[in-house]
Amino acid sequence: MRFDPRLCASLAAACGASSAAGSVRAADLSASDLALLNRVTWGANASSSAELQSLGAERWLERQLYPPGGDRLPPRVQAQIDALTISQRPMTELVVEANAQGKALKDITDPDLKKAAQQERQQALNAMGRETATREILRDLYSPDQLKEQMTWFWFNHFNVHQQKANIRAMIGDYEERAIRPHALGRFRDLLEATLRHPAMLRYLDNADNAAGHINENYAREIMELHTMGVGSGYSQKDVQELARILTGVGIDPRPEGPRLRPGLQGQLVREGLFEFNPNRHDYGARIWRD
Repeated sequence: MRFDPRLCASLAAACGASSAAGSVRAADLSASDLALLNRVTWGANASSSAELQSLGAERWLERQLYPPGGDRLPPRVQAQIDALTISQRPMTELVVEANAQGKALKDITDPDLKKAAQQERQQALNAMGRETATREILRDLYSPDQLKEQMTWFWFNHFNVHQQKANIRAMIGDYEERAIRPHALGRFRDLLEATLRHPAMLRYLDNADNAAGHINENYAREIMELHTMGVGSGYSQKDVQELARILTGVGIDPRPEGPRLRPGLQGQLVREGLFEFNPNRHDYGARIWRD
């Protein structure tokens, strides 16, 4: 991913200044305290060294494991984050706009106009991807809750999505903010469920296309192979197929109006933002799956 050169320069300067100042304070720490800092944080600096010295290793680690709410960022850094489009506009709005731009392209017949419109749409999507990366770097650099930032990165990597697919760039900021970050220091079960219900994951691994009679196994296979059990853990192709059937109807719907449902299924519809469980698309047949 490419960044604005001016941003890269300012961030590099901030890192350099922090490291230089931190090296003086780090010299006052014991070898074990310095090792703890470098393991739990993105690298010892002046503020983390001073906080550890003030609290002691045990209390400092307790604060990292159970940080207070909010980002606790310097005001000027928080202002930069608040000014980002992904901070100001909800994901649903960004996705609906990107989808509308994509549909409008189909009606443009002039090749030059179509190319210009395509470039404009891609630039808007790229900007949202860069904003997500910028916000993450700012938090990594300036947040005192360094363990939370490390674990957010770890789980973001574990439950990764490819932002260049479809319109995921319009979703990825919300994915990191609402699916990964709140559960980075919490229960794995909650994290797994949050990623399962997020449109970015459902789009990336094609479960939005998974329906009764038109089974798509991509997400079911990924859940067992990479997200949970792992290769060689004993699950079979039959297990993948059965889990895919369990996940039929779990998808995305950006339309404000709900789907038309067959009689008797209205009470089973679930819609939260872009997430939707559509009972019309669910396979209600008998299934046997080892969990």
